[in-house]
Parts: sequence; C-alpha cells; structure tokens
Amino acid sequence: GIYDAPGGKEYPKLFAKIHAMLTETSRMEKYHDLGTAGNVATLNEIKSLPWRNLQQTTDPLVSGITGETFAEETLLRNMACSGCPVGCIHIGYVRERFQEDNRWMYYQVSYDYELIFAVGSMLGVTDSFSALKIMDRVEKEGLDIMSAGVALAWATEALAKGVITKAETMQPLAFGDGPGYERAMERLGAAENDFYRTLAQGLPTTVATYGGGDFACVLGQEMAGYATGEVYFASQALGFRHAHLDSGGYAWDQKHEEQDVVGAVDFLINDGRSRAVLTSMVSCLFARGVYSDELLAEALECVGYSSLAANMEQAGHKIERLRWGNRIATGYDPHAVKIPKRFLEVETWKGKIDPVYLDALKKAYADRIVEVGRPLPEAAGSE
Repeated sequence: GIYDAPGGKEYPKLFAKIHAMLTETSRMEKYHDLGTAGNVATLNEIKSLPWRNLQQTTDPLVSGITGETFAEETLLRNMACSGCPVGCIHIGYVRERFQEDNRWMYYQVSYDYELIFAVGSMLGVTDSFSALKIMDRVEKEGLDIMSAGVALAWATEALAKGVITKAETMQPLAFGDGPGYERAMERLGAAENDFYRTLAQGLPTTVATYGGGDFACVLGQEMAGYATGEVYFASQALGFRHAHLDSGGYAWDQKHEEQDVVGAVDFLINDGRSRAVLTSMVSCLFARGVYSDELLAEALECVGYSSLAANMEQAGHKIERLRWGNRIATGYDPHAVKIPKRFLEVETWKGKIDPVYLDALKKAYADRIVEVGRPLPEAAGSE
C-alpha cells in the first residue's frame, strides 16, 4: 500500500546493518556509557576546560564534576530520542528537603558535557548535585544554559573588578557559590532589573553598555566549553551559528601541534560542509562516525534518492553556498569579527595561545567563508 516502507527487501537489511553498527560496536559506547560528560576529565587533563570565566583551563577540583562522578553519585537512568537505540540522554537526580514540613522530594535533571561546563567549571561549581540544581533552575527559567552560564561567569569577574556593583547584580556573586547562582539564574530569567534585562540579551550587548569586553568569553556569542586552542577559537567565532557543532575545530586542536593555517581552514570548511549535509537530513551529529559518505549514499539509494546519493558532495557545496550567501547578504561580515583579549591569555597543553597564528586563521577562514558564500555566475546573471 501507499504506507509501505520504501526500499523493498533491501531496507530491512540495511536498517539491521546500521542498527548493529550503533548498538553492537564501540562507535557509540561513549555516548551511552558516561555520555559526553566523559569529556570533563579529559579536557581538564589537557588544559582545555574553561574554569571561572576562562581564567584557568585546568583545576584539581574537577573530580567533583567529572562524568564518572555524575554517573556514580547522581545518575538515575539513560533515555533516548524517539526511535534511537543509543540512549545518550543521562538523567540525574536531586533531593531537596522542605524545612517547613520536613518533607523530602527528588526531581530529575538531564545533564551532559556542555551543561557541566556552563554551570560547573565555568562558574567554579565543583559539586555535582549543586550543578544539577543550577541546571534545573535554568530549565525552569527557559534560558539557554551555555549563554546563561558564561554570562554569569563574566558578571562574577566584572563584580570582583568593579566594572559593575551589587546595585546591578542585586546580590553577591562568587565563583563556587551554587545557591547564589541558582538565585542569579532566577533574576536573569525574570529580567529583574536593567542589568539582568541587558545581560539576558547576551554578553555582546552587555559589554557594550557596561564595559568589561576584554574578559567577556564571546566567540560570536557566548563560548562553548572547549578551550582547546586557536583553531577552535577561530571556528566558533566565525562559524555559521557561532557554535561548536558547526565543525570539529576543537578536534583539530587536539590532534595537531603544528601551526597549519591552510590545513586547518580546509578542515573547517570541509567538515562544516559534511555536517551541513547530515543536519539537513535531520541526523544526530553524535552518529557522524557511523554515517560515512558511503553509508549515507547507500541509505539514500535504498529509499529512492539515487540522484542525491550520487551527488552528495555537490549537494553539500550547494547547501553551504546557500547558507553563507544568505548570511552575508543580510549583513554578516566575517572579517569584522573580533576575538576578546581573554582568549589570548589562555594556556593549553600546547602552551600559550599564539595571537599571530590565531589572527592568520581568522583572516584565512573569513576569506574562505566569503568565497563559499559568493553567488554562482549563473545565479548572479539571472537576477
């Protein structure tokens, strides 16, 4: 009938093959077992985990918020997205006592690496249960946790340096003060005064009003949790969504000690295009190690998309040209992006950040973005 699955006999065979790759090999073990929270200890060890508004990249107190600690002390269960056999969603729990009637209750909070970075290490919070409480408050307020955590990390340093005062924050802010950050998240979600209303619009807007831009951890928008080095900083600062998901710049930093501007930028462009193809198909990027170009083509062929299967590279180029072309046409200038001074002060396992190398990467990546977004000759001639 019209509702029969496409692909005939080949479809269930291919489905079983992919299912086995996801569940019976080691490809997805990381995501099911500790989850991305397993990155916390690893990045801390190689001096790439942002701590206390990126004033440090490693700290021995990490033991309280590693993926292992979350799994041993807080984990209730794993969950999966609909139809997915992996189960990468990790649900922790928090118990709370109500003093007025001596009742206890517990509630469930999902966690992963980015959340632990944003309200754990970035805020100097080193207790897993305290971090979960902040995560829960952020969810109740409807905030973006990465932006909110990085914003409050800046506010904490700004308060200590006298850039802002308690008249703005309405309370003390101190790295490591979990309950204090819970209350600050409430104020931020409620836009409780002019300062929090401005902060809720993002750090770029906030530093334009109050100052303190040198130590604002902004790479286009509030940074993600990878202080891995120059390639990642350039990648998020200029990337299409200013997101760590747009390319694996952090992976390049970890695998390459040499300063290779051409190689790094080629990687960012090609990896970004590959990810754009996957996300256009509503694929989970965690599974990008499973869905090779060959397997993806096989899947497309199986369900009747023969032409696309044979022309995926061309499709990727078209997607990227449409994305960047539209963004540039609406005012984006990658050459105008600035990287704050704080990122030049970072030290990783490779040593101090090299500002000359970072600047060369930024310029070369901006040049390639403009090139990728340039209209094709036939498109320009038809306007």
